[in-house]
Amino acid sequence: MDQKTVAKKVSPTVVNFQDLNSKKDLMVQIEKAFGYEGLGIIAVTGIPEVEALRTALFKDGYKFANLDNMTKKKYEHKQSFYSFGWSHGKEKLQGHPDYSKGSYYNNPLTNTPFATKEMINKLPAFATPNIWPDKDIPSLEKNFMTLGQLVVKVGILVARRCDEYISSKSKTYEKGRMERMISKNEVCKARLLHYFPVQRQEAQKSVDKKEESFSDWCGWHNDHSSLTGLVTGQFVDTKTGKFIKCPDPKAGLYIRSRKGQLFHVVLPEGDKNIHSGNTVLFQIGETSQIHSGGILQATPHSVRGANIPNISRESFAVFMQPAWDELMDTPKGMDPKSSQSAQAASQLPKRVPTLASRYGTEGCPFSSCNYAAFTSESLNAYH
Repeated sequence: MDQKTVAKKVSPTVVNFQDLNSKKDLMVQIEKAFGYEGLGIIAVTGIPEVEALRTALFKDGYKFANLDNMTKKKYEHKQSFYSFGWSHGKEKLQGHPDYSKGSYYNNPLTNTPFATKEMINKLPAFATPNIWPDKDIPSLEKNFMTLGQLVVKVGILVARRCDEYISSKSKTYEKGRMERMISKNEVCKARLLHYFPVQRQEAQKSVDKKEESFSDWCGWHNDHSSLTGLVTGQFVDTKTGKFIKCPDPKAGLYIRSRKGQLFHVVLPEGDKNIHSGNTVLFQIGETSQIHSGGILQATPHSVRGANIPNISRESFAVFMQPAWDELMDTPKGMDPKSSQSAQAASQLPKRVPTLASRYGTEGCPFSSCNYAAFTSESLNAYH
């Protein structure tokens, strides 16, 4: 069977939050998750606050997505390239406008990261004040911010362990760089996602389609930030509005390895101490790939929809990133071109832009590119 089209079901490397927050040596786990043979993802379990916050936020997300279109349109923000508030059909999926999901974007750390209009006009995708549907879903702001801040809190600990790993491989890497960037920066982006139900005729067509084109809920992509925290998804029966277990064993998160293998990522089964209510997944982004000189690498991922009518899915992703003016440089002595290996680049799914197409370009030169410029190059590639 073709390893590129037939998915192997795997569980991510798991670390306990108490161990992560201690002085315990986790180098083996970090290398297994984020080293060259890894899938670029790790599960942090044993976070008791997740369950209640996850439930509350996903209820809000479901309610908002089911408001009428005119109401939702009030919360769109074209000036920020739809990077704040509601976004639906503005991004591309497999080269076409994406109507399969809607996203609510905001900064989970602060409502107003920049005080001046000058900065807001200069960097609308970073500096725009948060937009909240206070009249329609008044609880969304609190639930979004609280869960987002918890994810960042855990993410800082993951970043600390990543720094230790990179430093063990590179003597010129700035000690503690990822932790510094994430912990000192108030500009962060979180995305509350609602995946709309697959229509009956689409579901039937989907049964027989090839594995490489199955990303009908979220197309293949790499995150361009430093580190992504992902609260595990929740399926909903839209006929009743009730939360349910995944009704389709093939639905969910998929990752393409650096060697081209296709993996369906699921939490370990049979362990009552590891579940959606106490676990957050963390994935490496391309900024860390650059800053580590390729020691860490982002892996392309997608979400396959449930091939059953009347089933939607809620999810929440937090993109931790450096300040807009952070230099996009590799450790001294490393060739910036080595940030993405030729093998990894050759195995990218179709329509996933290579790092070389956005880094080391006229708009983002090796010598002077900052995170804002790299973000602009990346957003233009996906929109």
